[in-house]
Amino acid sequence: MRKAISVKNKQSQNSLHFFHGNIAVIAMSSAINGFGGGLISTWVSLYFVKLGGTPITLGLMTAMAAIIGCVMFPLGGFIADYYGRRRIMVLTAFYSIFFPSLYAVIQDWRLFAALSVVAAFGSISNPASSALVVDSISPEKRTTGIASLQVVASLPLIVAPLIGAWLIQNHGLLNGFRLACMYTAATAFISAFIVFLFLKETLRRRLTAKSNFLNPSKLKDIMKFPRPLPTSLKALMLSYALVAFANGAVGSYYILYASSVIGLKEMEWAIIVSLQYLGIVLKIPGGWLSDKFGKRKIMIVSVLMCAPCTILFTLSRSFLQVLVVVLLLIVTGIYYAPAHEALQADLTPRTMRGRITALWQLSSGLLAASGMIIGGFLFQAIDPTLPFYLFTAAELIAVFFLISLVREPEKKEI
Repeated sequence: MRKAISVKNKQSQNSLHFFHGNIAVIAMSSAINGFGGGLISTWVSLYFVKLGGTPITLGLMTAMAAIIGCVMFPLGGFIADYYGRRRIMVLTAFYSIFFPSLYAVIQDWRLFAALSVVAAFGSISNPASSALVVDSISPEKRTTGIASLQVVASLPLIVAPLIGAWLIQNHGLLNGFRLACMYTAATAFISAFIVFLFLKETLRRRLTAKSNFLNPSKLKDIMKFPRPLPTSLKALMLSYALVAFANGAVGSYYILYASSVIGLKEMEWAIIVSLQYLGIVLKIPGGWLSDKFGKRKIMIVSVLMCAPCTILFTLSRSFLQVLVVVLLLIVTGIYYAPAHEALQADLTPRTMRGRITALWQLSSGLLAASGMIIGGFLFQAIDPTLPFYLFTAAELIAVFFLISLVREPEKKEI
């Protein structure tokens, strides 16, 4: 595979200010786009069912979208490394404008499902976005910079569900959701225009990039692993896939359970979701705890404490009880993913990280998709509490692998 030449950041390496250049552009565009997405993402499950869909077809729709994301991730990684990051990010930014615009006018759940699956092709730019962020932050500040970017980009999500709930309360679920989709399309356009005008490429490619990329033997060599994967690394990825399965089994069904079984109103659920988004700030102290006390220990504690929360959710019968349980889910579960990514990097040689990342994303995406389908079937056909019990069982199995097979390396890979 050809060697990529990264463009050096002209800013001083000693600067404490992360938000300049590409990082400022991504933070602004992500915040604007995230706000628009937050207006509708909370209500997709309710809207889909209102159009005539069922929990099973909802699970099939989200699973298909997840599977397409799995396919797009390695392809997007190749494109980002061979053709650059900016071009594909700009194209998918404008591609994403069409879907909320179409959601605002369709009135059939089948069309909604089809559009959602087609929209998932936009995930092809995710590897380019991740690579561009890493390229744009100096190595000694990379962890803090990424965490800070995620926090800043997520802040608008705190208020977006409340505005979406207000639109639904005043215009009804169908018309309120469609109106929110129109606002989302507008924010997607503004976000795409910011990326188009201000984002800078961080990778220059050689003239041979195209021929290498299209060479089947090169692609085959890229996906080969030069030696067997360590047991700890395989067990670590398996535990993450189980956690992804657990979250897939319940993710789309929290709001359906809260509205149809517990009886919460839209604004009550919006308040819960908004407060839930505040938990993103815990990623920064979570990283510090992992570095200080050990990533594996933090992961085990996080999953063990998070596992029973969904059972408590099924036992909740009031707004206050649901609020406490959902906040517990965030406080206990937010530490797992950053610790996993760091430990996976510690266990993976630099020359294998791209392929390991692709394998990790593929395996966890497929398990998440299967969880979505199984969760929808259990919710609709057997008992709406069963997906939440399945979450607990899958998380406990993940803890078993973490405890029995995963070990932190004595010497970390650099």
